[in-house]
Amino acid sequence: MLCAGLVTAAGALAGCASESHRDPGGSTATVTASPSSQPTSSQPSTAPPSSQPEPTSSSPVEGATFTMPNEVGKGLQDAQDDLQRVSHDPVFYTSSKDATGRGRHQVFDRDWKVCGQNVPAGKLVERKTVLITFSVVKLAESCP
Repeated sequence: MLCAGLVTAAGALAGCASESHRDPGGSTATVTASPSSQPTSSQPSTAPPSSQPEPTSSSPVEGATFTMPNEVGKGLQDAQDDLQRVSHDPVFYTSSKDATGRGRHQVFDRDWKVCGQNVPAGKLVERKTVLITFSVVKLAESCP
């Protein structure tokens, strides 16, 4: 069993109890370490704690809009990445469904291509009020 303690700047183990270790030759070594009385690295923060993240130019804004791009013919992962880029929302959620009607799940998005989208290209989309769904098939298949 290995010690899960931290190594301080002085090289001593902190927060570990006595442990026995057996080397391949059969002998046993006991390692004993006690918690260090000095803090390892605690820098005081100059900024007061905040419960709200600082807004940035790329963070989602309530009511913000974007123009829906044409994703038909692209790989599903590329289409999802593209929507995150144009919406300025790194966690923008899209949905997808099997265009063949067989109900297959898109486990690996890179294995699927977009055949259709429920929001037409060029439409102004309000980011928080629409669910974009792509109809997809496997890369080697033809769109229905």
